[in-house]
Amino acid sequence: MELSGSAVSGNEKDFSSSDAVSKWQRYDVSGNSNQKVVTHTFMYNNKQYRNYTILYDKTMKAALWAAFPMHATAYPWNVTRGDNWQYDPALDQSWQPKLSSSYSGGYTRGHQVASNDRRTTIYQMYQTNYFSNMTPQTSAFNAGDATDWDELETSIQNLGKASTGRDTLYVVTGAIFGAGYKTDAKDNNSVTCPVPTDYYKCIMKVSFNAAGEVTAAQGAAFLLNHETGTKQEKTIRQMEELTGFDFFTNIPSNYQNSAEGTFTSLF
Repeated sequence: MELSGSAVSGNEKDFSSSDAVSKWQRYDVSGNSNQKVVTHTFMYNNKQYRNYTILYDKTMKAALWAAFPMHATAYPWNVTRGDNWQYDPALDQSWQPKLSSSYSGGYTRGHQVASNDRRTTIYQMYQTNYFSNMTPQTSAFNAGDATDWDELETSIQNLGKASTGRDTLYVVTGAIFGAGYKTDAKDNNSVTCPVPTDYYKCIMKVSFNAAGEVTAAQGAAFLLNHETGTKQEKTIRQMEELTGFDFFTNIPSNYQNSAEGTFTSLF
């Protein structure tokens, strides 16, 4: 879907079908009509870049994970944050919550890909305000500078800005709907939106040589309880076992296995 000339400039491509092969992350959901994988892109210096990729689940009215790269040269911080809340044009509006204002029930619009993660162009940043990137989060979890969630986001952003040259930081953020998840949040059309029980972040710092081949990889993961806000350090492999997803599949297996099986303190 071409969006040049609209409020958000770039391409939104559905990678859900099994034959949709891309250099960007793809997850085969061809057997699940309730899920789609979508990649959003943006233009910068006359070149198209991936902004982020999501696995969206219409039954949960949320992305189960969002994946994106960070690199200080390719993704510099050029713009300040702005709000431009809107439906994700790559998904049917009936799949998404309407969130021109916050959820009911006292829940905030919690970004999975934070606006501060994507500040290269105003259009790149506006894409983080798609309703598909929101989940209902409590203020205690999401608001302020002293929460574990906010501190983790800031640490990852700082690491992303420090990733230069032949180093790239790859990030996956996700929501978990565990047993007994709440259903007391509603969107602006009074549609029920399930409330995640937990959130997680997986990060992998990858180094490349001049030929673009991987030469090193380090990984870490974090699991945060939505109700208490407490953070646990995990390996990426532990998060894969918990969620059933296979992350960072484009990294060569020898580097991937080591980085996913070991928690490395990256900040």
